[in-house]
Amino acid sequence: MTLQQARWAAQRVLFYAYMFFSLFTVIGGWITAPLMSYLFLGDWRFWRHLRLGFRLWLHMFGFLGRLIRWENHGFMFSLPIAAQPFSAPNRSIVQLSSNWESGSSCGGCSRCCDKIACPILDQERKLCTGYNSFFWRYFNCGRFPSVEREIDYYGCPKWVMRPSRLGSRVAVHPEPAADPGYEGLSID
Repeated sequence: MTLQQARWAAQRVLFYAYMFFSLFTVIGGWITAPLMSYLFLGDWRFWRHLRLGFRLWLHMFGFLGRLIRWENHGFMFSLPIAAQPFSAPNRSIVQLSSNWESGSSCGGCSRCCDKIACPILDQERKLCTGYNSFFWRYFNCGRFPSVEREIDYYGCPKWVMRPSRLGSRVAVHPEPAADPGYEGLSID
């Protein structure tokens, strides 16, 4: 493991510990509202997002329930702890569907967010209010999709897996040499 991978792993472990603290102390996320707001929305100004706080807290319990029931067969939780953060899917394993007409944008599609009832999706504009935040980049949103099961589970019309040279689909979470959209993020 490289020093950079150790840093990514440490940031994820700290995030998990913080989420556990916030969920089970009930007031933990409210006392540390600026940090919670920054991690999920990329904005330290928590007062701008107070209405999302309670919905996000409830959503985290639903997320925990999906983990316990192993809904979606675990692909959502299969991210290696030391994996590089991403702001976009790995184009060496996915490509735009030939039927997709909105270019690189998701257009008005929000199937993946709707399927899990994501509380930080702006329902009016169909845009993620947490786009490119810590959570987005360090977990599955920023790298969606990374396996065919994700595309199938969410019914995503935008992406298809690239065929591999061997004729089968590409495996789980291969990392490219570098993510050009990644400029680093530190929560310190």
